[in-house]
Amino acid sequence: MSDLRFAALAAIFVLWWAISAVNQLRTGALTVRLRRRIPFGLIPIWTFFAPNPARADFRLVWRGESEDRWTGWQEVHFGFASPSSRWLINRQLVQNKAVTDLVGTLQRMRPEPGDRTVLLSSAYLSLLNLVTIDACQGDYQAIQFAIITTSNHAPQRLIKALFLSEVHSTTGAS
Repeated sequence: MSDLRFAALAAIFVLWWAISAVNQLRTGALTVRLRRRIPFGLIPIWTFFAPNPARADFRLVWRGESEDRWTGWQEVHFGFASPSSRWLINRQLVQNKAVTDLVGTLQRMRPEPGDRTVLLSSAYLSLLNLVTIDACQGDYQAIQFAIITTSNHAPQRLIKALFLSEVHSTTGAS
């Protein structure tokens, strides 16, 4: 009798594992039907860094205008703490994560072309503030920032522009 219970339990776990493996494909009518019929989310979907894995990195870049010429694009990046103290406190990681979150918020807004309400959003103003702090070391009449993504999932590195800010004058701001 115990062998029969063990075999039934093993069959249930093998079936559960097989359905879970098929569920990872996320394509086709079969996986959609599986998700609808199995209650309580008992069939897992493995996504690393849930809910969906990151396939590209966000970068915040800026350029400044000085003497009617634009500089090259520079990245706003705070670096990383030294390995000996990184386990205790990593302030730079928090700052880099804040930029990623602000970029994600701005990306979710998806403004229509010509819609300037995005300029008043807290995400846009925070990113502009970070760029302004980074740019205050130079003598610029104007600054502009952009959000780009970089991805290494292809045979070559892909770079895509997601957002380009308006040009902001820095003259008169002391």
